[in-house]
Amino acid sequence: MSLINEKKDFSIISSLIPERSSVIDIGCNDGSLLEYLEINKKVDGRGMEIDQEKVQLCLSKGISVIEGDADTDLFDYPDNLFDYSILTYTLQATKSPKTVLSQLVRISSKSIISFPNFGHWLIGSSLLINQKMPVSKKLSYSWHETPNLHFCTINDFIDLCNELSIKIEFKANLKTKKIKPFNGKNIIDSYFNEVGLFLISKK
Repeated sequence: MSLINEKKDFSIISSLIPERSSVIDIGCNDGSLLEYLEINKKVDGRGMEIDQEKVQLCLSKGISVIEGDADTDLFDYPDNLFDYSILTYTLQATKSPKTVLSQLVRISSKSIISFPNFGHWLIGSSLLINQKMPVSKKLSYSWHETPNLHFCTINDFIDLCNELSIKIEFKANLKTKKIKPFNGKNIIDSYFNEVGLFLISKK
């Protein structure tokens, strides 16, 4: 499943990354984000993707990519190998989000994370009214087909970062396309943002 909106997500992620940074995109899909960053920010980009067909798509675009699993293969990378690591709409589909987050801030100086916010008011309303897991354009899978293993809210993510001594430096709002310094939990973010997008680093 991909919730990514190229116009919004790509531009926000790009604005968080300085030119000529070294970047690894975990769960890079068809390599479109890396391609965008290489063109617009001249990054030294690498990808990791579990789906072999998508790996081939990346290679066809000239993207440097390996077939790998975020849950098991990040351990192979040395500390601080990259300036930035990126994990878009993949955290909730990993077996161990805690392990993956810990590895991301180990192998890179900073990490950009995005995920669907299961605390969004529309999801809560759907559960209350229909008594069923919601299906929508953003969450297009039925509960028995979804690749999502861990239903995470923005506040859950903040709590996990605190537990792991991970610093949240910035937050982004995809509707307004604004990036702001992170100053703790905010009911507006947790209730009205369909997506959480954060820049994090190790404390």
